[in-house]
Amino acid sequence: MPEVNVEIGQYEADFVWRDLWFVVETDGYRYHRGRQAFREDRQRDLELRSFGFEVQRLSGEQIDEEPERVAAILRKVLASRPHRVGPDGE
Repeated sequence: MPEVNVEIGQYEADFVWRDLWFVVETDGYRYHRGRQAFREDRQRDLELRSFGFEVQRLSGEQIDEEPERVAAILRKVLASRPHRVGPDGE
């Protein structure tokens, strides 16, 4: 199970699997529309990647309309990722 709302650098990631260095960001249209939000999301992705995380973005529609499909794909992706230890041993 992921950790939820985890601070990484200056950002709060929605869902984090630390041992897999994987982050899922969920973007509902209500809070992630417009040019500024688009830019901020891309900046967040770069920051998270700079720490070594892979970032996957999901829309609110994907989560609401096809949760089984999203869950199946995430399980497949997570199962294929190697477990890694961070620089501080975590």
